[in-house]
Amino acid sequence: MKILFVWDSGEYLRFYDSVVEECVARGHEVSLAVVNDSYKKPVGVEGLKAAYADRVRVLGVVPEHQGTWGAVAQGLRGIMDFARYLHPRFAAATSLRARMKRKVLPEGFHWLDAIPQMAPSRVEAVERFLMAAERAIPVCKPIAEFLDVAAPDVVLVSPLIDAASEQVDLIKAARARGIRSAACVASWDNLTNKGLLRVEPDRVIVWNEVQKREAVEYHYIPEQKVVATGAQLFDRWFMKTTTRDRKAFCERVGLRDERPFLLFTGSSSFISESKAEVAFVRRWIDALRESGDAFLKDINILVRPHPYNCHAWDPDPLADLPGAAFFPRTGYNPIDPDNRADFFDSMYHSTAIVGINTSAMIEAAIIGRPVFSMLAEEFSGTQEGTIHFHHLLPENGGCVRIASTLDEHVAQLSDRLRDPEAARAETRRFIGSFIRPHGIDRPATPIFVDAIERLAAAPAPAPQPAPSYGFLLRPLILAAAAPGALYVWMTRPNPLKPVRRWGRRSVHRTGKATSKWWQRSILKPLRTRRWTP
Repeated sequence: MKILFVWDSGEYLRFYDSVVEECVARGHEVSLAVVNDSYKKPVGVEGLKAAYADRVRVLGVVPEHQGTWGAVAQGLRGIMDFARYLHPRFAAATSLRARMKRKVLPEGFHWLDAIPQMAPSRVEAVERFLMAAERAIPVCKPIAEFLDVAAPDVVLVSPLIDAASEQVDLIKAARARGIRSAACVASWDNLTNKGLLRVEPDRVIVWNEVQKREAVEYHYIPEQKVVATGAQLFDRWFMKTTTRDRKAFCERVGLRDERPFLLFTGSSSFISESKAEVAFVRRWIDALRESGDAFLKDINILVRPHPYNCHAWDPDPLADLPGAAFFPRTGYNPIDPDNRADFFDSMYHSTAIVGINTSAMIEAAIIGRPVFSMLAEEFSGTQEGTIHFHHLLPENGGCVRIASTLDEHVAQLSDRLRDPEAARAETRRFIGSFIRPHGIDRPATPIFVDAIERLAAAPAPAPQPAPSYGFLLRPLILAAAAPGALYVWMTRPNPLKPVRRWGRRSVHRTGKATSKWWQRSILKPLRTRRWTP
């Protein structure tokens, strides 16, 4: 079987490395490609080549959808992604809505933000109409040719739900060529925190029944096309062991001794801006030191900033707080084996894990550590304002103890740390439903690859031509896009500059063409003509 895996960037290696390895082990031919090769990401195309040497083909960067239709498609997808936040379900997701507006909503359509919300039926009607418009946009020819050269049996894309994602063009091209396709949901927040799927692949591969419902309810994917396989990216945490004992680890990270420590795991910059996170951590440590619990008053504190959100942690903002340290001291590559080992050791040797809103809470639960969080006003939009955060609550089957105040949080810590067995039972129930729904002792990676093999064994879909209504709808799409493009042009600092540049180039080209014609057609015949007296 020939599998083409297309990721948004090489960073997605950390989500799917075990899947790639399993596919290769089963004798399948795997090719990798990315949509973006940003230098800001820890793993680019060269990193993928180095990771797999000759075992996997790395095809590089997928061609862009350029030209008029490429620009129109991006704008349409931005409108589609913003429209979902008009649904009452997302009324509290003000930060998500603002981010979508800032990132991809065309400026000419910013007036949509004046609409507080719409009835669910109207939101669905708008989204389905926009999805029909998406299908009417012509398939990107360079991307279709890219698939022709790769010639895969199955195209897998991830995450597909990024804001105005270019990966939509891959699914459309695969459908036009009659190639099986699947969208792979990379993380626990993807289906509620970002954009729409916008197109309907042959399969959508998710972690669990919760995400399956989200794919059906929020993205309009038929239930029979959604497969829950478990969270393959966490398989390594069920098998991993420590690389350092407690004493060596405490010395490495700068803790004062081997006494128990609490681990605070940082969140991404979208969830908690770095300076705000530092201020919050200091308040949290002060609350522990001032508590009436003798154990918490003197407990060690280790802080691990998020690898991409650590600028405010240098210089050391905890230097004046005894028993507190942060590690690593600089930004780091979370895919690097040594950094992964440090991360595991920090959770394994900790007494409990505390965070704002991060997937590290899930990893801590796998290891069996009690997990805690606190609601903070400065993070309200990215905690309670996000749907995925609620999956962690005990009333929804989660295992994270959430406190409304620091005093309540200290009381929760005191209570839960006296009964670690109860905490382990709670985390085990959560892992059994959210991470490994097919059995807590069954790795998710083989189940994921089984789903791919079943898709490849199914009859290939017939090539789908452009919809018959496409020729009628395309002029309307262009007409709808024109005011937005005109608005952007008119609001530029110097809107006539491109016109003047185009005019100068046109005059220059016309002058050169006229000069060549004059030389070739008039002067040259006159010079070579023989004149007779």
